[in-house]
Amino acid sequence: MILLAAAAFVVQTGTADARQVTLSAPQAVIEIDAGKLKGEPARMAWSQDRTEFYVQAIERDRRGNLTTRHYVISAADKSIKGLDAEPPWASRYWLWKAGQSSPAAPAFKIDVDGPRKRSVRATSAPTGGALAKGGGADPLEGTTVSDVAGAADQTQMQTVYTLKVKSETLGEWINEPVTPGSNFTWAPAPMRLLAFSKREGGPVTVLDETGRKQQLSGMKAAVLPAWSSDGGYLAWLERKDKKKYELIFAEVSAK
Repeated sequence: MILLAAAAFVVQTGTADARQVTLSAPQAVIEIDAGKLKGEPARMAWSQDRTEFYVQAIERDRRGNLTTRHYVISAADKSIKGLDAEPPWASRYWLWKAGQSSPAAPAFKIDVDGPRKRSVRATSAPTGGALAKGGGADPLEGTTVSDVAGAADQTQMQTVYTLKVKSETLGEWINEPVTPGSNFTWAPAPMRLLAFSKREGGPVTVLDETGRKQQLSGMKAAVLPAWSSDGGYLAWLERKDKKKYELIFAEVSAK
């Protein structure tokens, strides 16, 4: 019932000004315990009629193997139940929500920087000084071949991907697959807006195709932002602690 009202904010033509976007008072739906889900939330989607939310949870074992679990949350009775697979409506939603381009403007798109390599040294390489056993003037005096070899072993190569749009960095993925949509959501057509947060959680920023932006109020540690299919609502998971999240949504309007 809480999500059946008509959307208050749908941009019919032209470009929306991100600075004019406002949110109503946030409304909590349900608390989500990652421990009970047996995995960290990795995806969130809305059904087209806004009566259900889909949450995908990912669990990684010590060997790096992944187990994916699927859940549907009812907005009406605030219940959560497990499924055997992702529902078809969630897959369709994810295609436009997490795409590379805005559903309304193909030129408004996310650029991928990478893969690129960079080296990271865990500790400083030995250069003598305190390591010099003789205390002489030569800075390398006393540094052994094994010292240098050990330092080389501590230098690691990282593979880095960065997603950017309109000079804004959406996120950086280091030695891991890029997960489009995990921290951003396009608004549905005809709206030309993108909402995103930091990968580890934070306030949500709204960006339009001209580069105008605004940090929205009402959230502190938001992850998995998700725009409703009609453009009238924005939802997210608010991180409460290491394992618990709160599913929250707010109505979107213009100043």
